[in-house]
Amino acid sequence: MSLILCPECGTKISDKATQCPHCGFQSADSSRPISEQDKFEISPTFEYDIEGWQANRGDLSVISYEDNKSFIGQFGNWEKIRAKLPAIAEIILSMAQKEHIMVAKMDTYVKDLIAKGVYRFTIDKNGEILPTIRDGSKIVKQVRLENMSFAPNLTQSLNNLSVHATMAQILDEIEFIGDAIRELHIELQNDRLAMADSARDKLKQARKIIDSKLREKALLVVISSATDAKRALMRNFSQNLLYIRDHIHESNFKQMMKRNDSSVKATDALQALVAITNAVQTECEGYAILGEYEPCKVCLEEFKAFIVENQLDNRDTLLMINESAAEKKIDVVDKFGDISRRIAAFDTSLQIEYNVHELLIPDEEKGDDNDE
Repeated sequence: MSLILCPECGTKISDKATQCPHCGFQSADSSRPISEQDKFEISPTFEYDIEGWQANRGDLSVISYEDNKSFIGQFGNWEKIRAKLPAIAEIILSMAQKEHIMVAKMDTYVKDLIAKGVYRFTIDKNGEILPTIRDGSKIVKQVRLENMSFAPNLTQSLNNLSVHATMAQILDEIEFIGDAIRELHIELQNDRLAMADSARDKLKQARKIIDSKLREKALLVVISSATDAKRALMRNFSQNLLYIRDHIHESNFKQMMKRNDSSVKATDALQALVAITNAVQTECEGYAILGEYEPCKVCLEEFKAFIVENQLDNRDTLLMINESAAEKKIDVVDKFGDISRRIAAFDTSLQIEYNVHELLIPDEEKGDDNDE
């Protein structure tokens, strides 16, 4: 006895079975085995890729009722078409204004005589050709003028339209690249600020570590992260400040044509000043927890060099940055001005065990900090 597959359910059954014990299938003649009458056939399978429908691609792209209504509202008026689509309007006018000329109908014999100079057209006093043909003294033949319309030469109009279309495509590509660059700029700025925030969070976490060896290792990682964030922000700030100084006297029109880059860079610069101060504070507090105050002095000296180099101890520099920003941050100007003057006057020969934290906090916030 051998096994076969049930023609109905595909289960293995005896080749002598007249009925499938699983699904109850029977062949036409129930007295004879199923194997003598039917057999299991594998259904063919097909493999194919399923592609998601993208509504704005290919033949599936349609204009919705609302878009169509808006389109008609914008371009259903001839004056709007002339104002917004001058190249297309030019072609429409050229196609609508056909040229008309009068053509003289004559036989081949007369044409040959005209070509030989025997006959000539009569010219009136205005220089127009009269519809008659004369020889030296008399009218030889009158000709009929046929009104014929010629399609205008649209080559120039089509060339203009092609140029407009190409320029529109180029401008669209430039706009796309510009948007991509702006998005990249935002991402980079957020990454720089996030590095400083990350170092601050790591410091708060490291403080809670009970094991002294693990806390020391964690604090060293914190300090390293804060230093990396600080340097990235300082370099970016210096570049932005240089750009602002070079373009501060440009007209509003020029700044508008450049999409007001000075405003963006000024906003980034104000954000950077806050993040740089926090990063320096994280460095110093990390070293202070470890009891290492000499590295604190180095951090403050580096911060002082940055402030002096960029003239940030001069309030006019901070006001210039704030004036270029789209959103004014006079509170940042006041608070950082207070810190920068104190850091610029910092004497590295002094002991800083007790005042390192106060050096990096504005005066108006010290009362709240002491209360805590």
